Amino acid sequence: MSLANSCALLLPFFLTLSLYITFSTAANTIGVTHTTVAVAADNVPLPKKVATFLPSDISPPTEKYWYSRLPNTPLPKALRYLLQPGHYPSIIREFANENISAIVIVRRYRIIYSKRGYKRGDKKSLKSALPDSTIFYQYDDLHSGKKMKVLFTDSGTKVSFLPRQVAESIPFSSDKIPEILKYFALEVNSKEAQVIREEIGGCEEPKMEGEDKYCATSLESLIDFTVERLGQNVRVLSTEAGKKQEYTVSAAVKMIGDHKAAVCHKMRYPYAVHYCHVIADTEVDEVALVGADGTKVKAVTVCHLNTSAWSPDHMAFQVLKIKPGPAVCHFLDSDTLVWVPKKDKKMTP
Repeated sequence: MSLANSCALLLPFFLTLSLYITFSTAANTIGVTHTTVAVAADNVPLPKKVATFLPSDISPPTEKYWYSRLPNTPLPKALRYLLQPGHYPSIIREFANENISAIVIVRRYRIIYSKRGYKRGDKKSLKSALPDSTIFYQYDDLHSGKKMKVLFTDSGTKVSFLPRQVAESIPFSSDKIPEILKYFALEVNSKEAQVIREEIGGCEEPKMEGEDKYCATSLESLIDFTVERLGQNVRVLSTEAGKKQEYTVSAAVKMIGDHKAAVCHKMRYPYAVHYCHVIADTEVDEVALVGADGTKVKAVTVCHLNTSAWSPDHMAFQVLKIKPGPAVCHFLDSDTLVWVPKKDKKMTP
């Protein structure tokens, strides 16, 4: 047999071996044991006890599922980065960051109130938990020329979605906290353990009247929840990032939706999880702002038009010094998603 024929016979073998090595390397990078995933300039160590999966068995989520359910809705920037392979890690173990989002501020206030707030006369603790920048405002407060100090923060959790099959195999409930901590190799008394308790606790809090809520642990469950409640003819918006400073409303407020909306907040968690809720009688507005340094921000805000069923202890009423009933509006974090049904175009005769 000639040398050329021998090489031709061996070529398929080496190609197969090359593909095997490539998939094995990808599996080890996504998977677990003592490997690390390099994301941009960060090396994020993965926990020891995380389910290993092969790309050939379970594929990471992609834009395909988004466009299969929402063919006429552009993918928002806040989600686009979570779906880019290698842009963010699939799992992180350090997520108890100091980048406190608006929803975390509200939740911590609620925790302080229920445990050691007014019921025990500890008004100092409650006052310290109030934000030093504008989160809540009343319906007629925003008008051209209005000035306010605003902080457009985010969850600070730079982590992508897990495949749905993997996410659904991981426990997610308060009674499974020990298993969750063991799964991610987290110490019981660590800051991360406390954050997990707070976040899952928020998911399990009773619903308000007229509210429907759900914590989505995968891209697919996030899309399914909102589509089932608002349909496929929707817009998905998010606020542009901006630093904490005084902003001036530079134009008239633009109403995007006036009946129903879904708001999904990115949570602090080892992998991408969103706290979503749908509340009736909700108006979504777009507000053009200019910072003291000249920075322009297009902010998305939400107004709850009927708060009569809200608890009088809600932070919004303490900040605004009003009682339940009137409309209450608030700014949103930059990685929060707002889903709004598109308005039907009126038929012209």
